[in-house]
Amino acid sequence: MELLVQPGTGIKPLLDGIDKAEHTIQIVIFRFDRGEIEAALTRAARRGVFVHALVAFTSQGQGGEQTLRSLEMRLLADGVSVARTATDLVRYHDKLMMIDQKTLYMLGFNYTYIDIERSRSFGIVTQKPEWVKEAIKSAILEAIEESPSAKLVKEVVKEAAREAVREVTQQPVP
Repeated sequence: MELLVQPGTGIKPLLDGIDKAEHTIQIVIFRFDRGEIEAALTRAARRGVFVHALVAFTSQGQGGEQTLRSLEMRLLADGVSVARTATDLVRYHDKLMMIDQKTLYMLGFNYTYIDIERSRSFGIVTQKPEWVKEAIKSAILEAIEESPSAKLVKEVVKEAAREAVREVTQQPVP
């Protein structure tokens, strides 16, 4: 497991993951303004990777819905499969990415300059089979099918936090 700390870690781990994808990329987007990530997704789609972006139905601030709708159109034009989150909740606030159904990126930060370069936030990258399996089964696939996934995301984040604390402190965490 890898801990991402913003600011500091930057977007390199995200770009590396996208660039290494061989078969699939599934990404859930709430806010987005990083051209480097968009370009990496486009490169992946052009080399034959199935890229699916689940984009928030609504978002306030940082360009809001207009920015997201423009992103959707650009991604579609570049061969990326795009869907929107359901409208049953005020917002879907997930920020996750799955690479080849093997590597899970669970992020507290959006794919934006302000979140990555100017805000304190964390994320994890894991290949822990149980977490990846749950994310595939629930967070990613259910989100694509427009079903709520917040409960799973919270459970995975809690467990990831416990494991990260255990690794750093070498102490059991309840």
